[in-house]
Amino acid sequence: MATREQAMKLGCSEVLEVEKNVPSKYSEQIFNFLLVLDFEATCWNKNECSAPSEIIEFSVVLYDIKLCKILNQFQQYVMPFEYPKLSNFCTSLTGITQKQVDAGVPIGTCLLLFNNWLKDLYKKHKFVFDSKDADKKQCAFVTWSDWDLGICLRKECKRKNIPKSDVFNKWIDLRALYMEFYNRRPKGLEGALSEVGLKFVGKQHSGLDDAKNTAYLAGRMISEGVELRITKSISN
Repeated sequence: MATREQAMKLGCSEVLEVEKNVPSKYSEQIFNFLLVLDFEATCWNKNECSAPSEIIEFSVVLYDIKLCKILNQFQQYVMPFEYPKLSNFCTSLTGITQKQVDAGVPIGTCLLLFNNWLKDLYKKHKFVFDSKDADKKQCAFVTWSDWDLGICLRKECKRKNIPKSDVFNKWIDLRALYMEFYNRRPKGLEGALSEVGLKFVGKQHSGLDDAKNTAYLAGRMISEGVELRITKSISN
């Protein structure tokens, strides 16, 4: 008697029905990698100042969808020029000090440093942006709302006449997909994490911590069936 038949006769084995052709939620995704981005910018209390915001922290993490893991990170403090002195409100909210931004780099230099970091990632992980080639590993920027790339970076580069790479012109607004999929408006990033059973790790309004937590939220949303797609596209 075959070993399998003996085991079944003795009650040591059971037959499990496996549902076939069930696609993985991860394999259904268009993208292999996510560049999850978060900026912190100059800000003031209500009625204190109406000046445009300048980026003071530029943070991005590379998230591997299949591995559900952050592979690399970029963080750079940026020196504001239009209003170089941070408000007490800004420091209290973000935790970023005057000393950190004074030791930072201009936004143009920050973009060059980020571009060099991105080139190293291209070489290592072989991903592309916005390609129709299904054989290529796909990557997209992810933000929590359209503010970072749609307003903050775009307007600052325009005011300061700084060239901006086309890679920043398309992104996934994770907040928009969250509201669409769950049919509810979360109370910020922390609220969204809490609603799907996650806890915010680190300090809120720290650009790097916000980027990491947004990546973790993206991973949870994917596991629950959200299909990521580009939600916003702009011209320079």
